Parts: sequence; C-alpha cells; structure tokens
Amino acid sequence: VIKVANTIHSDTRERIIREHIFLEQDQPLNPVRLADNERFLRDKSFILDSRIVVEPVEGTDSVDLRVITRDIFSLGATAGGSFPNAPRASIYNANLGGRGQGVGFTALLDQDRTPKFGYAVVFQKSSILGSLANIEMTYTQINTGLSRGEENEYAFLARISRPLVSSYSRLAGGLEVS
Repeated sequence: VIKVANTIHSDTRERIIREHIFLEQDQPLNPVRLADNERFLRDKSFILDSRIVVEPVEGTDSVDLRVITRDIFSLGATAGGSFPNAPRASIYNANLGGRGQGVGFTALLDQDRTPKFGYAVVFQKSSILGSLANIEMTYTQINTGLSRGEENEYAFLARISRPLVSSYSRLAGGLEVS
C-alpha cells in the first residue's frame, strides 16, 4: 500500500514552497516572522508539518534558511449523506501535481429533490505567484438557497483572499463574487 501511495503522490514542488515564504532576503532575521511563516506553512491544506532551520554562514553575519516540509497524502474520498435516499460522495486532490492547488468533485443523488442528481466542483490555488493570496472557484448544484427554505441553489462562486499571515503584515482582505 505504501509503494502504491508513494507512486501516485506528488511531492510539493520547491517553487511552490518558495511562494509561501514571506521572509525577505538581505533583511535582518526576525524570529517572530520566522515562527509565523512556519505556522503559515503548516496551515496549508497540502502540508502536514513544516520547520524552518536557521544555519549560520561561516565568516559572515548572514544565515541560510532551510525549509523542511512534510506533505499530506493529498488524494482522498468521502461518503456520506443519508443512505439509501440521499447518498453523497466526494473525491479530491489537495495538491494536484505538487503545485499547491486543489480540485474536488462532490455528487449527490437525492430522491426527494428535482433533479435527483446534483454535483459540485471546486478549484483552489494557494499563494498565487507568491502573493500569499488564494483563489477559489466553485460551481454547485447541491446547496440549498437562503431565501426560501429548501429550494435548490445553482451557484458559481469566485473568491480571492489574502489572510493576515503575520502581525507584521500590512495587507489582508478578500473579495467574493457569486
């Protein structure tokens, strides 16, 4: 099982890890920002654990940073809903190709709704071009609307958000259109 899992798993690419580092080169090392960056990496849906190791450069006042991460197994599936009347199943990949992007598909077969079959598709990308901003796009046919009880909702959602990654951050916010 481990050999099969290692064969189908894609390690997070070095470039993607670099896009999630907000420590700046040729600047004094701030230990609080270093700890914030470790936590930020651990909070990503495709990284299980992270550690940033400071290595002094001999003969200088500079340091090198070694970023060590441990990926999660990014493929998954869930089953739920209420069986046999309304089963629900999902498949997802939280780190497609090691690129820090996730995709997911959920299907619902509900005998009490019209139409009986509904689905949702999700795409997520973390830290677009190193900006630390995330994007999510979703199309769904399985949510219920807010205005009139249990009516079915067909919706498209696009969301861009930049979290407050550190107390030293100057920019955070988001925009959602649906």
